[in-house]
Amino acid sequence: MTDDLGTSGIDQLARDFQAVTDTYDGSGAPNPFPLVAELRHTTPVMEGDILARFDVPSQADYGNQGRKIYTVFRYQDVLKVLRDPANWLSYLLGDGFGSAVENLLLTAMDGEDHKKFRTLISPPFAMSLIRSWNDTLVRPIIMNSYIDKLKPLGKADLVRDYGLQFPVQVVYALFGFPDDPAQTMQFATWALQILSGPQKDPVKAQATQAIAYGAATKLYEAMLPIIAARRAENRESDDLLGFLINVRQEGVAFSDHDIANLLRMLLLAATETTTRTFAILMLHLFQHPDVMERVRADRSLIPKALNESMRLEPVNGHMARAAAKDMEIGGVTIRKGEAVSLSIFGAQRDETVFPDPDKFDIDRPMKPLMGFGFGPHMCLGQHIARVEVEVAVDALLDLPNLRLDPTHPMPGLRAMQLRAPDYLHVLWDV
Repeated sequence: MTDDLGTSGIDQLARDFQAVTDTYDGSGAPNPFPLVAELRHTTPVMEGDILARFDVPSQADYGNQGRKIYTVFRYQDVLKVLRDPANWLSYLLGDGFGSAVENLLLTAMDGEDHKKFRTLISPPFAMSLIRSWNDTLVRPIIMNSYIDKLKPLGKADLVRDYGLQFPVQVVYALFGFPDDPAQTMQFATWALQILSGPQKDPVKAQATQAIAYGAATKLYEAMLPIIAARRAENRESDDLLGFLINVRQEGVAFSDHDIANLLRMLLLAATETTTRTFAILMLHLFQHPDVMERVRADRSLIPKALNESMRLEPVNGHMARAAAKDMEIGGVTIRKGEAVSLSIFGAQRDETVFPDPDKFDIDRPMKPLMGFGFGPHMCLGQHIARVEVEVAVDALLDLPNLRLDPTHPMPGLRAMQLRAPDYLHVLWDV
């Protein structure tokens, strides 16, 4: 907590986190769902990008190249695109913050390049391994560094004081970085600055992209001595850094340069999406006290509550793909090179798949969700995120009479992409 990380470091992290939210909030989108539902019914494949209506940077045309874009709203249509990586390509993301990390983004790779890299670095992200770290690493960090220190205070902002911090410490420990809280927080800040690079306004984009490129360079340069020192130790370990040092690609080891680039790419989404997923779930539980009490009494319901929270308010509200050839989706022809903006917001509230879709219902039969991606491009770190959030919520529910602080404004969600509340002020009995 602040004793280890420093108030100024946390304040900077909070500002950069909010700057990312601001980037994807655009002209303001506290509740885009009524419009999205209307378009799903009237224009399920709409010419134009829904993000442009909210002045939000388009994943389908980060470079403002004038690429023709269609927005797809129905569940089955979105799923059809995500299930077909051969005909719907992912390279578009490389035009955005991917350019700040030398376009080494798994989410922007296609074909054999994607298959090769993903297969190579997948083993440390297996659910069985992540679950094995639950009691030895994840829970001890959350309890010892956060819950035990927060408990006597009786109040906290669950975003700033908890949600922003625990994913950083957990993930950086899993990755194998040294136990240096100040450096860890700096790395996380640089990663957030990279994410804030794309902007709708070209003038603003010049400034934010310069910051993003600078942050990417600093992150790369700071990791090189860590990698070199770890390589010199020549020891076995099951963390990501040790794995990358020892793995062989077609018989050839990764260089320190290769590993620094791979780690930089992975760190972009390693923590802040977990923060957002956690904060959204907690807000849903506070908004539905009956569900909160059910989950408090039966912690096995936490995964179901998390799934439903991710369905109702996905952190990643939109994804983009480009047509590899002339394609048809929802009765509309998309020409080769044109793009689709996939509305996860629309798909996961499609009433033909999810009855009463605007209701937070942890008992509904689950269908495949797409907020972490789907198919070959499903988020590599989703298992880490799930375990972290489940442990973090479980620990909080042990605080007596946990409730929203009535002296602060009611929290709400905002942004069309990377959605989250800005704060979650809570109280509990001491």
